[in-house]
Amino acid sequence: MSDHFLVVIPEDPKAEQPDTARALRAALAKLADTDEVRIKDYGKLQFIDCGEAFEGIGCPSCGAEISTEQWHQWMDEDWHGEDGFHLHRHETPCCQHDINLNALSYKPQQGFARWFVSARNEGRGPLTANELRALQEVAGIPLRAIAQMY
Repeated sequence: MSDHFLVVIPEDPKAEQPDTARALRAALAKLADTDEVRIKDYGKLQFIDCGEAFEGIGCPSCGAEISTEQWHQWMDEDWHGEDGFHLHRHETPCCQHDINLNALSYKPQQGFARWFVSARNEGRGPLTANELRALQEVAGIPLRAIAQMY
């Protein structure tokens, strides 16, 4: 049986953990109705994935599929070991759109961040748009919701 988690990351991948992180953790715990909630601060840019739920990657400009081979190449180019990821600019093969890895259309949502807040999700489904807005009000910054499955 898979484990499911509700995760929120800042929309700005380079954002530092805000002073409101503990309040955000408490609000996410309440939404998920769980005590299994945590804040993880890497101190460097990391990829926050969706786990086994991964379906694909698309170009944000034209919607064409980005091959996982191309994506892995870009990930390798952007990985700087102890320094984490650097979001270099890449040109999409489909329409030559200039993007960074965080701007790609991940299915389902994924992204890059220095920190995240996660809560165990026992079958309640992903965060709704209204729930995400409420969490953003608590955090005081724009957030991206990720539904993880491992």
